[in-house]
Amino acid sequence: MKKIIIAISSIWLLTVSSAMSVEYSIGISGNMGVYAATGTENNYNDAGSSIDETTKEHGAFVAEYGSVFAEIALTDAVSVGLDYAGSFETPENISNEDQSNQRSVSAEFTDYTTVYAKLNVPLGGTYLKVGYSTVDVTSNENGSGASRNSYGDDSSDGFTVGLGYNHELTSGVSVRLEVTGTEFSDVQVDNGNTNKTEIKVQEMIGARGTLSIVKSF
Repeated sequence: MKKIIIAISSIWLLTVSSAMSVEYSIGISGNMGVYAATGTENNYNDAGSSIDETTKEHGAFVAEYGSVFAEIALTDAVSVGLDYAGSFETPENISNEDQSNQRSVSAEFTDYTTVYAKLNVPLGGTYLKVGYSTVDVTSNENGSGASRNSYGDDSSDGFTVGLGYNHELTSGVSVRLEVTGTEFSDVQVDNGNTNKTEIKVQEMIGARGTLSIVKSF
């Protein structure tokens, strides 16, 4: 689904830019994000017919990562763009520490992509932003013996809204500062065994502060 969204958006941006005399911009950004979610681990019985044990926890983490974007100004007030962020990971969660069945679990977020519209408002360089974000989620687990498991991967998506300020410098160069928030869809993976361990990540939200350098043409 995400690759389809990216492909359609890229084709549409290229078509618009070639069909109209528009201003386009490229940018590079530094981001600091705070993400929170509720995680549930369901451990099934040997037959896989019912849940023996359930563990539920709420957690949050901070991540720093870079991103790049391309943008087309359709009018003086409205622009559309595509933002692509680098990967980042959750902190490692260790259980049964210093025991023979010790295991560690973390998740990696990759291909974090946002298709967005930017709306300038009559307050200096202030703008509003609304978009749709997708990200791939890869589970990483290390352990020994019976505690070693391999989980599948999943993806998550959701709507993004934000507020920012654009300060023009010179020769088409500007600096932007913005804050966005995203509510992500649920993620669910398991280790593929009959007596499987199933992990669900729900109520996932994120807030992202971004500082960007932009060049317009």
